[in-house]
Amino acid sequence: MRRWFNAGFEICGALLICILPRTSNASAQDTAALAVRLHAAAAASSIDSRDLRPWHLKVDFQLFDAKSKPIEKGTVEEWWASPEVSRVTYTLPSYTGTQLHSRDGWFQTRSKQHEPVILSDLLEQVVNPMPDADEIDRAKPELRKQKFGNLDLDCIMLDQALDKLPHPPLGLFPTFCLDPGKNSLRLTTELGSLAFFRNRVGSFQGRSVVIDLIAVSDGIDVMSAHVTTLAGLALTDADFTATPDMEAVARNATVLTSAAVVPLILSQPYPEYPQSAKMRHVSGKVVMDAIIGRDGRIRSLHLVSASDPDLAISAIAAVRTWTYKPYTLNGAPAEVKTTVNVNFTTGEFPN
Repeated sequence: MRRWFNAGFEICGALLICILPRTSNASAQDTAALAVRLHAAAAASSIDSRDLRPWHLKVDFQLFDAKSKPIEKGTVEEWWASPEVSRVTYTLPSYTGTQLHSRDGWFQTRSKQHEPVILSDLLEQVVNPMPDADEIDRAKPELRKQKFGNLDLDCIMLDQALDKLPHPPLGLFPTFCLDPGKNSLRLTTELGSLAFFRNRVGSFQGRSVVIDLIAVSDGIDVMSAHVTTLAGLALTDADFTATPDMEAVARNATVLTSAAVVPLILSQPYPEYPQSAKMRHVSGKVVMDAIIGRDGRIRSLHLVSASDPDLAISAIAAVRTWTYKPYTLNGAPAEVKTTVNVNFTTGEFPN
């Protein structure tokens, strides 16, 4: 186990997934109460809701390599006027560019480079770290009391209704850990491996906003960040006009079949066939919905079905590392939404 900062967090295995017993058999009443709590936590931590006044945000960040050695550092800035109008600028040695959301549409700086995906995650963690209301309502929230070092947290996982996964391990689905009995967010996990630890939190316009944050993937520091500026600002539509160096981009991901994205695959590491599944003579298919980013890397994964939790964990661990040739739409890189199928057959995958 490895500890992180003075918060006393511990990770549970290489995938940040802890296979723990349920605290109790959740009733419909328990599930409803947890959903209410998640909605309250979302309202308390979001600074992009319509009732807030315009603001300017600046975040300093440090990125780390696979050995936790510092590499690039830079800033992310956002100017926000309303849910329909905002501007984000990324500044780092390998990429400088702006993304604009205006009443005229979506625009971005013309470039063959793109910001590292984790910087989009960083901005989300500061501005709106909780799931959308419909995502909460579609799921079956489950509470598990979890101890991270010296810190006790209420971890709520958005379980999916999968018949063959009656006891999914903590972290397999989106998980949000709160202070006990409160709605203050302390930790989130994605894809079973990427975790965001909120080490210091402040207040802005009555909302709880992270000030110091660290991102950990597979037990390795991948980013640290500090909010240096968050202040109200008078903004008008004139501040959100596309400049000549920008191009219009599609807002929504392009939907492609799984067969259509196969020619785009650049790297596809085999998943490890779990020894536990082999011993139980378990095989089958894991199906996931995936978003492939404009840089060709997996942006998000949503588990659709799985024949076994160990196979699901192995599939997630492998697929999140796959890379693709960026898909272009009207000459510009575009996000892709597709389905990924991973078949496990004894003897097919290397040990």
